[in-house]
Amino acid sequence: MREEDVPQEKSFYQGHRRACYAVGKDEHYVLAKSAGWEVERVATEQALLELEEQVEEARQAAKRGTLSPLAYHFATRQMTPKMAAQHVGLSTWRVKRHMKPKVYAQLSPELKARYSQVLDVGQEELDRIPDAPRHVFLSDNEQAGDE
Repeated sequence: MREEDVPQEKSFYQGHRRACYAVGKDEHYVLAKSAGWEVERVATEQALLELEEQVEEARQAAKRGTLSPLAYHFATRQMTPKMAAQHVGLSTWRVKRHMKPKVYAQLSPELKARYSQVLDVGQEELDRIPDAPRHVFLSDNEQAGDE
């Protein structure tokens, strides 16, 4: 696309711009600033809403007691058990076991401290699940349909 055709529509950038490649006046690629475009905004919004649903499902499962609080905290950070295992220094199998409430309840304070550090949450917060959904990826003014 030509530099003058780079989209400048409403997006998630909230007044910021991002760089994209375009063909300049001399027919060479140049970096052009873009405010975004509608198709990109809709696709990003759909992806973020899906992530919010995954976080809410993990929150509900932790509240019901079918998963440990780790599942919720992993979801808020888009972290898989395999990723967590690599950061905590455990096998994936052990991290998956720690997502079971009974196993999680028996974790040592030292191991919980390692999870706290990796997840960047306080040790007290690690055991807590919010009572109400909270938007992790979308702010209140970015919810679907808001203009």
